[in-house]
Amino acid sequence: MHTEEQISREYAVGEVRNMAFQFADLYFAFADCLRLEFGEEKALELAQQVIFRRAAERALTMVRRAQEQGVARVPENILKMTDVPFLGWDDAFGRDQCPYGAAWNRRIAENPWFRRFACLYCDVTDTTIAEIFTGNCSHKIYKNVLLGNETCEREYFPSETVKLGKYTYGTL
Repeated sequence: MHTEEQISREYAVGEVRNMAFQFADLYFAFADCLRLEFGEEKALELAQQVIFRRAAERALTMVRRAQEQGVARVPENILKMTDVPFLGWDDAFGRDQCPYGAAWNRRIAENPWFRRFACLYCDVTDTTIAEIFTGNCSHKIYKNVLLGNETCEREYFPSETVKLGKYTYGTL
C-alpha cells in the first residue's frame, strides 16, 4: 500500500534552505581551517582546487544528462540540467533569496576575510560548470550579493580558450 504525505511549499522551501545553510557553514569551517593551517593565500589556492574538482564532476554529470535527453549544451540550458534544488532559492527572501549568500553574508559580517572565499566558491563553481557544460563559453558574475549588490547577475560569453579544452580554474 502506498501512502502519500503532502507538505506545504513553505515547509519544503525552509528545509531546502536549511540544507543549504548547513553546507554554507561547512564551507566556512573548511575555509577557516585551511586559512589557519596554511595562511590565506595557500588556503584560497587549495579551496579553488577542491571547488574546481567538484564543479567539474557536477558539470560532467550535467553533460551526460543533456546528451541522454537531447538537450543542447548552451548557456540557456544550464539551469535545466543543474542539480541545484532551486526550490530553496526563493524570491520572497529578496536579497537573501540565495541561501548560500544569506549564510555567507552573515559570516562575512563577523569574519571579513571570508568574503574572498565565498566569492571564490561562486565564481569557480559557476564558471567551471559553464565552461565544461557548454564546451565553448565562459562565464562572469558581474553582480554579487556577497559584494553588496541586491542580486547576483552573470553573463556567458564565447571563449576560444574553452573551445581548446582549457578551463579558467583547473584541468580535467
